[in-house]
Amino acid sequence: MTDEWRPVDLSSLDPTRRVDWPARVDATRRAVAARVASRAVPQGPLEVLGRWSRPILAAAAVLLALLGGAEALLHGAVSTPPAQLGEARRLALLSEASVAHGRRPSGAELRALLREPTP
Repeated sequence: MTDEWRPVDLSSLDPTRRVDWPARVDATRRAVAARVASRAVPQGPLEVLGRWSRPILAAAAVLLALLGGAEALLHGAVSTPPAQLGEARRLALLSEASVAHGRRPSGAELRALLREPTP
């Protein structure tokens, strides 16, 4: 080992010497700006809850199927007209039908369902 010191030429690592460097930096800045802009879209509470509707409706349909099966075992399979069902049960039936058809219930359907008289 010697105590001689020789400078190391690191100029080949200097990115500003490359011809394509400014174009690469600009492309990166544009890509980052586009990504940040796409994430900055404001979302209100209704948009957030709207994404939850399908899992919630699926859970309601499963719960309705379980509770309906339990009721059928306890009381026998008796068909009740929808007008005599309570609000919660009518909502569950609407949810089950909506999930089965792969659509969301409309506001008009919900309004009509909730305006029906309860027994």
